Amino acid sequence: MKRIYIFPRYSGDENSDWYQKVQREFVHNDKNINIIPLTLPNWDKPSTEEFLAFIRQAIPENKIDSNTYFIGHSIGCRAALLYLNELHINNPKLRMGGLLCVAGWWSIDKPWPQLKKWIKMPIDFKGIKLICSNNIVSILSDNDPYTSDTQTNKKQWEENLSAKVVIVPGAKHFNNSEGLIEIINEILPFSFKLYFL
Repeated sequence: MKRIYIFPRYSGDENSDWYQKVQREFVHNDKNINIIPLTLPNWDKPSTEEFLAFIRQAIPENKIDSNTYFIGHSIGCRAALLYLNELHINNPKLRMGGLLCVAGWWSIDKPWPQLKKWIKMPIDFKGIKLICSNNIVSILSDNDPYTSDTQTNKKQWEENLSAKVVIVPGAKHFNNSEGLIEIINEILPFSFKLYFL
């Protein structure tokens, strides 16, 4: 059984946007995948310290293996990267299935104060690639209102993490059901792709 955890966007929770729709899709159509949307603490004012304290208990290192996958949405991508950084430092030999980022960013056009620490956080790109078994996918929109330079964002995902990048026309920030079909279509090959290091 593959376990896929969804890290929500800013102010989001397990019931936001497309998370439950994705979960229902796989409950009905693929019994080998368990989608688990998360509700993170105080996500309207996300703190890196509070997030890490929560996620260590929600998904402890001893429960992570090659059948574990993370999906991040917006700041949820940064949250996933932050935890992956810590996991790799603690256990460099640990491997999981992969990371899929939806509307992930390296910078924000007009960042508000709560985001600044998340933007500046250090990332060990080589370590992230190793722990994710070189299986990293980024789904971007060509008209994201928070990160308007789609091509630079795409290039950074490719150069930093050797990610496969999918650009969805007109999906904005993938809120509500924007880009839902494309997200669902990427999950299956992402969660069953075999990589050899």
